[in-house]
Amino acid sequence: MRFLIVGAGAIGGYFGGRLVQKGEDVTFLVRTAKQIQLEADGLIVKSIHGDFQTSVRTLTYREGEKPFDCIIIAVKAYHLHQVMDDIEPYVGEHTLILPLLNGYNHFSMLQNRFGPEHVLGGLCYIETTLDSTGAIIQSSSFHSIVFGEWAGGESERTQLLLSHLDKAGFTVTLSSDIKREVWQKYIFVASLSGITTLMDSSVGSILATPVARAIYEQLLQEIVTLAQKAGMPVESEMSATTMQKMLSVLPEFTSSMHRDMHKQLPVEADHLHGALLAMALPGQDAYPVLETVYARLKVYESVNAMR
Repeated sequence: MRFLIVGAGAIGGYFGGRLVQKGEDVTFLVRTAKQIQLEADGLIVKSIHGDFQTSVRTLTYREGEKPFDCIIIAVKAYHLHQVMDDIEPYVGEHTLILPLLNGYNHFSMLQNRFGPEHVLGGLCYIETTLDSTGAIIQSSSFHSIVFGEWAGGESERTQLLLSHLDKAGFTVTLSSDIKREVWQKYIFVASLSGITTLMDSSVGSILATPVARAIYEQLLQEIVTLAQKAGMPVESEMSATTMQKMLSVLPEFTSSMHRDMHKQLPVEADHLHGALLAMALPGQDAYPVLETVYARLKVYESVNAMR
């Protein structure tokens, strides 16, 4: 199976690098500057699961190549429109597209562009970032991909993909109910990024401060309630499941959005929190904490744009 990994950043570089280590046929689609860096230094990963450095095959955008069997998209949502243009030449009749973005709306965007038959459901759990040299720093005990047919169930093609992703040095799960898995992750990420950016703090300090923890619990409940009323595959138990996951992480754990704000980088405010608010029925319940989170992120975007 021929893989195309879109981007060699913190997530795509990590999972793609592990697949290279396993011996899979992997190519990274990158910008010219990144291609030059990778040709000079290779892909460098510093992980609690084992460090490695490896040479990798790369393509720059619009460089000629035949279609790939599986395209893994691991970029921020604000890059997706450009990415869809970039991958179009590499999507063939039987190409699978596996997005690992956070959120929900990107699935319909990809389906509308390439056809629903090409797009799988997917997500990942990992804490990883790039250091100043471009090396990937992976610091969480969890490093997993969950994927499945968007319509549910299993298929020969997802079983084949599983066989290539398995035993690559990270955890992989084939789900028969991927929409539910996507929403479980969406609720976790939206509440985590929301509270860490609002409080400008890591999880440990927030949960150890009663008034801050109460605000987090309200935010979490607002998101679950909103999703349920919008008809999404979300059960009330997802609040408790998400809280248990928050309690299980290290005290210094924070969201990638929080880290991006400190680096003065763009954030996924519209794709995550704005998209949730857009699902709310007009004139129905208010979601004051979620609305405050979204407003705080939009102010950040306005200030950041003027820097």
